[in-house]
Amino acid sequence: MVYLTKLKHTGSVISSSDKFGAKMFEVSQRYFSQYARGIFIGTGSGVVAQYFMDTPIPFSFVEKHPAFVQQFHARFGDDKPLLAKDFFTLPVDNSEEGLGQCLIVSCMPVTGPFYSEKLVEQFRDALNSGSTIVQMSYTPFIKQIRLFDGLQREGFSVQRVSTVFFNIPPASVFVLRKV
Repeated sequence: MVYLTKLKHTGSVISSSDKFGAKMFEVSQRYFSQYARGIFIGTGSGVVAQYFMDTPIPFSFVEKHPAFVQQFHARFGDDKPLLAKDFFTLPVDNSEEGLGQCLIVSCMPVTGPFYSEKLVEQFRDALNSGSTIVQMSYTPFIKQIRLFDGLQREGFSVQRVSTVFFNIPPASVFVLRKV
């Protein structure tokens, strides 16, 4: 299993639970009517991504790790749009792979060794373009997440809207928006 062998890249030791996937979808669907498209960052094993396969708005899926790209195609078929790219290479525009003016659902790790100034820039630029970001984190407190704390101090809205305790480890859902 990729999670157990690639913790350095995945941010977790096991795949998310179905309960967490359902919660990410429940929170995200509140924003479907506000956007013409969505982009899902960090498909991993597909446990959360599976909830976004048939939605009222089309989603593009992004995953940079070859093992997860292979898992995605094996699980969902080659007809689902998967971009085998790094989040940091995505443009902030309205293209199919762009982060501009869309609903971004992210299961990409953003804490500890995954934090960078480039991450802050990509999130800030996406939020300034009018995007909403639904982000997961295993850390439940905004002040403990450097990315969220910094964006909040810059005036962006960052809210923890739910925590799923029946996930190992427990995972929280945050919504980031421009105020």
